[in-house]
Amino acid sequence: MPDDLILPEAVSTDSLKELFEQAYMEVSVDSDGELVVKEDYLCYLRPDQDGRLILVYAVFGAAKGAQDEAKLAFVNYVNDQIKLIRASVSASGRFTFDYYIPVDGGVSSRAVVLAVRRFLSCLRQAIAADTGNVMA
Repeated sequence: MPDDLILPEAVSTDSLKELFEQAYMEVSVDSDGELVVKEDYLCYLRPDQDGRLILVYAVFGAAKGAQDEAKLAFVNYVNDQIKLIRASVSASGRFTFDYYIPVDGGVSSRAVVLAVRRFLSCLRQAIAADTGNVMA
């Protein structure tokens, strides 16, 4: 994987797909045009229109019968203890974990790959922290 500098104007789903393929990671583009990276769990990458930020996120369902208070306690725990990723629970009960990679001013391609790997590592930590079994 080359360590080229990525500038906002060069950020696209296609360029990111090529980058992760060079890093020997399993990637595809879904029907919505978002990049899907699979490594233990699926995460999605969506660059902003201006390329200044890359959103990395993962979505999970809630366990049947999980109480709202337990869901909120779980996301609060993730946000307080894991810190590098943001956790939220939607009105429909689905969990979202996300992280933004800043590209403004340029970022190395290696830093982008490592940031996604770090996101996935934090995601594993969050899932392991679900001792109340609120996630499906």
